Amino acid sequence: MADLHDARELDETVLAKLDELVPFAPLHQPVALAFARAARLRWPHARQGVAFDTDFHASLAPWSRRLPVPEAWDALGIRRYGFHGLAFASALRIVAGHDTGILKGRAVFAHLGGGCSVNAVEGGRSRDTTMALTPLGGIPSPTRSGDLDPGALLYLLRHERLDAQALEDGLDRSAGLAGIAGHGDMRVLLADPGPQAQLAVELFAVRIAQSIAAMATGIGGLDHVVFSGGIGHRAPVLRARIVARLAWLGLALAPDVNDAGATRIDRGGGPSIWNVAIDEERELAESALAWL
Repeated sequence: MADLHDARELDETVLAKLDELVPFAPLHQPVALAFARAARLRWPHARQGVAFDTDFHASLAPWSRRLPVPEAWDALGIRRYGFHGLAFASALRIVAGHDTGILKGRAVFAHLGGGCSVNAVEGGRSRDTTMALTPLGGIPSPTRSGDLDPGALLYLLRHERLDAQALEDGLDRSAGLAGIAGHGDMRVLLADPGPQAQLAVELFAVRIAQSIAAMATGIGGLDHVVFSGGIGHRAPVLRARIVARLAWLGLALAPDVNDAGATRIDRGGGPSIWNVAIDEERELAESALAWL
């Protein structure tokens, strides 16, 4: 993956390299590549471009990039790459339009949707993020597990005789919030008083709050917190539950503006808190200008 960076024209060489990476993102890559190839057939004279979701994280700190695995595995490329780069870039651009101070300060971004990750940005550059080699890592998502004890997977392989495909299906499609409550629809979970639904929501909120605190630790403090994604942007109740667990960091929401879905939602006097609707399509369009 090391040579897949910077926006560029999508040619057959790049398509072939992206085909090789399907095992790293089985929920995303096949669909995206199929769409690109279908578009080639439909508009054979059009030029296609590609921007890499990992590019935003090219500036990860060495202690974040390097995973604690044997050197031979690191040489195979088993390291932290991070994802949601287009989403984080868009969120950073939007907040900077309101407060340019975020480009010089310490910010933690929580992108919460079908996939979820938290990102530490210092001086406008990504320094750490919760997803690692694949989009499965980090905090739980609606159907994805997030980080697990590797020993649990070894147990399933050895004692339950699950094969790699069964593990992948379970971790990608039946884990996370769905593994606890039977589904991952946050709108339904928040309205459901049942114990499993409430456990799923509480676990989700706690893990996100813990990740925000961890990201702030890596960059030495916190000046901004930014929520985005289908859940992060549209679930004020969940934002409130997450921020309540971070009061010791000086975070405090203004309930009225949070409930109204305003862009800046903090009470003042501490780190600023933002709620943004990202525009990944604009990030892709801007990236195309770089190679056209």
